[in-house]
Amino acid sequence: MADSTERRPIRPVILAGGAGTRLWPLSTSAKPKHLLSLLGEKSLFEQTLDRFGEQFAAPIIVANQAQEADLRALGASAAAIILEPCKRDSAAAIALAAAWADEDELLLICPSDHHIGDVAAFHTAIEIARDAAEAGRLVTFGIEPDHPATGFGYIAAGGGDGQLRPVDRFVEKPPLEKAQQMIAAGGYYWNAGIFLGSAKTWRAELAAYVPAILDAAQAALDRSERDGAVARVEEQAFANAPAKSIDYAVMEHSNRVSVVPVSMGWSDIGSWQALVDASDKDEAGNAIPAGVLALDCKDTLIRTSGPKVAAIGVEGLVIVATAEAVLVMRPEEAQRVREAASWFEGST
Repeated sequence: MADSTERRPIRPVILAGGAGTRLWPLSTSAKPKHLLSLLGEKSLFEQTLDRFGEQFAAPIIVANQAQEADLRALGASAAAIILEPCKRDSAAAIALAAAWADEDELLLICPSDHHIGDVAAFHTAIEIARDAAEAGRLVTFGIEPDHPATGFGYIAAGGGDGQLRPVDRFVEKPPLEKAQQMIAAGGYYWNAGIFLGSAKTWRAELAAYVPAILDAAQAALDRSERDGAVARVEEQAFANAPAKSIDYAVMEHSNRVSVVPVSMGWSDIGSWQALVDASDKDEAGNAIPAGVLALDCKDTLIRTSGPKVAAIGVEGLVIVATAEAVLVMRPEEAQRVREAASWFEGST
């Protein structure tokens, strides 16, 4: 493995534009999940920043304009910050970062709201990917699955069993039977949405497959208001970018894609079920923070940002309370939380 200390540091690109409601009622458009402290005292965004020490270049953060003050308060002041006036999905966000960076910089694209339990394994995987990225490949990091999940997309690796493998194809979130078949067959990995490639390669692939996105991002950045390392991109130009994820826009089409399989304690914390799975639990299987009373409870997660919560004799529940709303459900119903969030928004 090449010695990265003699080469230009890799620059993380942290995508912080999310405003999802899958963790409603704690996560809202005003306070999305990357700004929440869900696993430990620090927010998911702060934990993402903490993964990148002195061996990495200062990150580029691409975020919603409305979150600028929150991000600065959480330690983003040393980074370059590109502020989006409207959401155009991950391809446009990556296009902004690629247009901002020097073309020879290696950009490590990372969501701001994921959990990685084994950071050392993550860093090792990045070093495995580095030579290929410098040679013009786009390298994705495939999570070695430990169960047939239906909530993730999959990466089908090509032949070979080395640390770096070609990608045959990307697979949409499968039904359970298909997921079971893929796990049994082997060579399939969860798609974590983490990618490494040079700015030059990102620009070339965006230009090849979605030129309208690259053109809109470049125009918006050219017309941006600059304040030191902060760029507030121009709304009219940026709104012209088609809204596409980087998977649909580039990764599913490019012939430059490789995968590094890795087991690193990863979770996208994409639902209350995922948070249950990732949380530390007591001997009764409960994930209960300080200040919550749980008597004779089992396999229950409780979170509150408002009233005091007491639970007695319940089992297998998620209980979430804020000043505005309370959610009570079984974790296996996590995919229906958006129904509750939509009802709440329509009733207020």
